[in-house]
Amino acid sequence: MTHDHSVPGAQLTVCHAGSTLSAVSGVTRVGMTDPVTAETAFAFGSVTKVFTATLVAQLVSEGDLEWDDPVDEYVAEFDGAMDEAFSSVTLRNLLSHTAGLVADHELEDFDEASLARYAAGIASTRILHEPGHCFSYSNSGYNVLGRVIEAVTGMKWQAVLENRLLRPLGIDPVFVHGPLGQRALADGHAVRPGDRRTARPVGLFLPRSWAPASGLAGSADDLVALATLHLGSHPDSGALLPAKQRTEMAARTPGADAFGMADGWGLGLAHYASPDGPWLGHDGTVDGGTAHVRWQPAGDTAVALTTNATTGTLMWSDLVGTLRELGLPVGDYHPGAPGTPALTSALEGFTGDYRNGDTAFSVRLHREDTLRLTDATGLTADLALHDDLGFTARRTDTDTAPYTGRFVTDPATGDVTLMQLGGRSARRTTTL
Repeated sequence: MTHDHSVPGAQLTVCHAGSTLSAVSGVTRVGMTDPVTAETAFAFGSVTKVFTATLVAQLVSEGDLEWDDPVDEYVAEFDGAMDEAFSSVTLRNLLSHTAGLVADHELEDFDEASLARYAAGIASTRILHEPGHCFSYSNSGYNVLGRVIEAVTGMKWQAVLENRLLRPLGIDPVFVHGPLGQRALADGHAVRPGDRRTARPVGLFLPRSWAPASGLAGSADDLVALATLHLGSHPDSGALLPAKQRTEMAARTPGADAFGMADGWGLGLAHYASPDGPWLGHDGTVDGGTAHVRWQPAGDTAVALTTNATTGTLMWSDLVGTLRELGLPVGDYHPGAPGTPALTSALEGFTGDYRNGDTAFSVRLHREDTLRLTDATGLTADLALHDDLGFTARRTDTDTAPYTGRFVTDPATGDVTLMQLGGRSARRTTTL
């Protein structure tokens, strides 16, 4: 599969019924001879969020936090926030991506590592929707959770993660921003799908203040170690994460339907459907790499894949299909096609401008029976809208497969207030 998708290097680990099988392939960087080993670290990207959520759960188990505590009880930087809705944001909201925070807030200083300054920056933004109303994936929310962890423990997020979770699980910590002397970290690579030519190494673009959301690296074996903690099969599961908190993290959160990303969401954990029941886990993508982890509580099974190529997501999709053929029905998300005919009238009620932080979209009538979506990056797509308010977007500027989204209404008024794409919600700021 690495050859099929021009992936320079990858790791695969499968744990089932107490037995673990690991496989590695390729090199850490094209043009070099350093082989991928079981110890090689790959950037986890957003899979880091599962580690951060697990830290929160540990603190809940010890009585230092409660799932439904308002975040401003711990984050002093939220005092005097521009939007009074910040006072309603809870830890449960942040963990389940239902807080309504902007997706990808960045500080002006890319190298600024202070999570206190990051939280202060978030406090100057507006909430996208009423906390708990719907799902909107947010890196920003997990960076704020990192600030909560620091405020409660009096230690840096990295130190808390290392001492309370990584070392006890037998994981040698690797953070993408250092320090030096860590395990070897595989380089990322940009690969054009279908192009078998040599992959191109790329640097990792990740603000230092995003560490709690995306700043961890490690191996597929490390991801399976975390999965065994959540399965309760790790020898120290009871001490590190009591069964009550494991169960609470795994339960689906009302309002967190995770449209566009998963089949549901719990407290830090995505839910994925499979022919043999639901699986839990998370996906991560970074510049030039991917990470995927899944576990099935009912089957005591865990699977993890790490790659150092942008085509790693395609490799994961193929792997899921292969494992299912072999009798291991790994859960994955496959958005269904709209089941109703496209609407061709009353489309004016959806036009306007939509925004999530610095990301802005424009929806306009293209013809009497078609909506057109554009943004500042050059995206141009025609939307086929359906009566369930879902839509199919077909790009006109590039030859890519269509994707799905939906509009969300205010339950009190019925007015369209949000547009969801790729798991993120954009707030309607103007109407036409």
